[in-house]
Amino acid sequence: MRGEAMSHDNGTTLIATGAHSLGASEWVDLVDRSSAARPQPRLPTVGRVVGRFVVANLIAVALLIAGSMWASGAAARDEAIAEARHATDQLAMLVVEPSLDERLAAGDPAGVAAMDTMLKGRLAAADLVRVKIWNPDGTIVYSDEPRLIGRHFDLQEDELDALRTGGTRAELSDLNRPENQYERSFGELLEVYRKIETPAGQPMLLETYSSYKDAVDRQIDIWVKFAPISVGVLLALLAMQLPLAHRMVVQLRATARERELLQARALDASTEERRRIAGSLHDGIVQDVSAAALLVAGAADRLRDRPAGDPPTDVADDLDQASRALRDSAGSLRSLLVEIYPPNLERAGLSSALADLAVRLRPRGIDVRISVPEGLNLPLDTATLLFRTAQEALLNVAKHAGARNVRVVVRQGPGSVVLEITDDGNGFELPATVSSPRTGHLGLSVLADLAAAGGATLSIRTARRAGTSVRLEVPRP
Repeated sequence: MRGEAMSHDNGTTLIATGAHSLGASEWVDLVDRSSAARPQPRLPTVGRVVGRFVVANLIAVALLIAGSMWASGAAARDEAIAEARHATDQLAMLVVEPSLDERLAAGDPAGVAAMDTMLKGRLAAADLVRVKIWNPDGTIVYSDEPRLIGRHFDLQEDELDALRTGGTRAELSDLNRPENQYERSFGELLEVYRKIETPAGQPMLLETYSSYKDAVDRQIDIWVKFAPISVGVLLALLAMQLPLAHRMVVQLRATARERELLQARALDASTEERRRIAGSLHDGIVQDVSAAALLVAGAADRLRDRPAGDPPTDVADDLDQASRALRDSAGSLRSLLVEIYPPNLERAGLSSALADLAVRLRPRGIDVRISVPEGLNLPLDTATLLFRTAQEALLNVAKHAGARNVRVVVRQGPGSVVLEITDDGNGFELPATVSSPRTGHLGLSVLADLAAAGGATLSIRTARRAGTSVRLEVPRP
């Protein structure tokens, strides 16, 4: 019957899968490979972030719709003005100027009647609601609205400019002007005016009015045709972006959470390391140096008090003990420096680096034997992972195992490199240990993190009074 033991260290889950009752021959994986295949848990804020993304896109769609309406309105207005100008030009060239004579210019009713007969029925065909013909002095000599004929109004500057230079002008009509009082019932109008001439060459001004409602209708027609296409494309794009946005937010949140956990773990490890270094200095090197200082001071006092000619045998013994204590302290300091700042693996090699780690344990009465194949050539990241794992495992041996012998073996497989560290210490109950790593074996979490970061497999085999074995298997690139 298989079971699981889990621990939560700063939010990181360490899973050991194995039998409930562990024997020394059973290996238990500390790095759970199935966890990498599980989807990242959905954080509560992801929905809110994605919702904001959707709202922002919908606002963009609304802005695009508004922009398309404005663009279609501008296009429809330009098209309506162009058509009104074209209709006015056609009316002037084909109907008005051929029928224009001096009688109309002089205000003769016969000329007015002739023009009225010529234009009657043509205005509706040209979609015009009003026609006016002006003399240069501002007198309306003809209009389909009889009440305007013979009335005088001041011409605007643009109208006078059209009389002087020719060409066709078009604009939205200002219905507040007095000459437009009879057009107000038609609603908004387009006003077009152009220069015409009598057979005798007298300039006159033709002015036509057409409904701007046609332009609005064209605007709606253009928008109805093209807006569904644009909106459909945008909504389809939004639908395709939603899964990507959701995944991106989940990954960013998971990365941020992982970074926070790593920072917390690094802080814990740093605090633990400082505590361990302080303890090593206080319990080992400081005590040894203090003892050596006392021995040297005592020997100096005895030399001063010794009678002349008395052989200093006991003083030599004290100085010899002080020398040994200082040598041991120097060795401990070198080992401590190796832990604080590891050697350059590219220059020194893995075997030499592991030997430096072993020196740290020998003053504690722990015999460390190291076996590394000759000519072993590993990538720097692989060698670094092996060294870090061995460093942490040997530290755990020194702190917890109570072992007398440790064997460190590195061997090459067909597709991987294996590091195995075995001690003859007390061992421990693995499920209970990983369920509460802060009670002593925080190093197991560190080892699991190192292996997971390097894509390696980490296994452990232990039991009470049966020693402990740690095995790291790193795939070759």
